[in-house]
Amino acid sequence: MKGSAGIRAAGVAVACTVLAGCGGEPRPSATSMTASPSSAVVGSPTGGSGQSASFDPCTALTPSFLASHQWDARPPATRQESTGDVRWKGCLFVAQSAYTFRVQTTNGTLTQVREKFPTATDLTVAGRKALRYEARPDVPGGCTVNVEMKNGSLYILVDDPRGLHPRKLSPCAGATEIAEAVAPLLPAGS
Repeated sequence: MKGSAGIRAAGVAVACTVLAGCGGEPRPSATSMTASPSSAVVGSPTGGSGQSASFDPCTALTPSFLASHQWDARPPATRQESTGDVRWKGCLFVAQSAYTFRVQTTNGTLTQVREKFPTATDLTVAGRKALRYEARPDVPGGCTVNVEMKNGSLYILVDDPRGLHPRKLSPCAGATEIAEAVAPLLPAGS
């Protein structure tokens, strides 16, 4: 488990660099990123960051919601990360079958994601535009979906390098499934 945690942390740190080109500095490691659950939100602008209190994945994904999807092995771990002007806030979740996923909001837009990952796949999730991509195709087990929001996007990263999904979904299929379950929880107008 220790080795896979290191791989997972490395994969998360690499995948989280999705918008690093916008800020110009490297992302902090996954283990150094924490925030209070009440600060894990994005929506209308506050400060100059585009972050606000319209959606908090850490509280929106309730224990019963997580249990109904078998995503509830441990309590969620809050995360707050930034690279330059791009910010991510939300939680890291561990599913019962021991793969991890992040649900965060970011002020990073789909336009910025498309610039960084020009081959990202276009999706529609809960009536919103979305992009799905592997930030590091050479490092198996990770896939990301960004779902459009008014002031950024909903960021979902699945990290499953050991293929532990109970229904053997690929990381990209898993990220899409999570996006389809979580995006309807976004407030109207967000």
